Parts: sequence; C-alpha cells; structure tokens
Amino acid sequence: MRKKNNQAFSLVEMLSVIAVIGIISAIAVPSIGRINDSAREAAAKRNAQNIASVITSAQAAGLDFLAPQGLPQTVANVVQGGTVSEGVFAGAFFGVPSLSATEIDAVQSYLWQTDTQVLYMEGGSFDPILMEGDPNVGPGGAVSGGISSN
Repeated sequence: MRKKNNQAFSLVEMLSVIAVIGIISAIAVPSIGRINDSAREAAAKRNAQNIASVITSAQAAGLDFLAPQGLPQTVANVVQGGTVSEGVFAGAFFGVPSLSATEIDAVQSYLWQTDTQVLYMEGGSFDPILMEGDPNVGPGGAVSGGISSN
C-alpha cells in the first residue's frame, strides 16, 4: 500500500486563516483611518502656526497681510505671499505658497483674526474670557472687523 503525500491545505485550514485575516483587518482598518485623521489635524495645526508666524514676521518687516474682509482673505494673502520693498528686509519674501486648497480650508479653524493680528488657537476654538481685556474682542468673543468665534 502506498502512502498518500498531503502537501495541500484543507478547506478548514484555509477558512481559519481567512477568518483570522478578516478579524485583524476589522481591527486595523479603523485605526488607520484615525491615524490619517490625526495626521491631517496635526498638519493643519502646523500650517496655522506657520501662517500666524509669517503674518507676525511680515508685519515686523513692514508688510501687512491682514484683510478687512476677514480671515479667509487674509489666509489667501499669506498663501500668495509678498516681498518687502524697502527697509532692512527689502527683497525678503514672506508667505506660505505651498498650501493646497484643502489645507487652506483646514487651517482657518485654528486661526483667529482681530483688527491688528492673527492668533493661533491650539484647540480650534477661542475662549473669550482669555481675551476680556482685548479691545478688539466684544461680547461673546465677537471680534471687531466682522470675524466672530466658532
């Protein structure tokens, strides 16, 4: 009698492997989505910090990006950028031209514009109590110039 050589997997073994892979993917896929979301949020915060920093630096150099139309136009001005025409920083470029439209939309929830500056907000919302002494902030956190709190 010849002995049969079994080198193939049985149906039960194959189904077991497929079930384990399915369980692992059911656990991993939502985690990957959360990782992507937190990476996008971190990038938006970093870009918002960069924009606020560029605006402050540009103002010190004599270049004003603040738009009376509000934060969306101010951010658009920073993305377009500008070059200082005179003074110590003559010829220096200030701006963040590499932002995409999606990134521009995302940063606006982390920025706050007053009449004189743009502030970065870590949490994405601004606490009016912290701004109580600021003459640009009115009741309920409304900022003069048409920008209001989220």
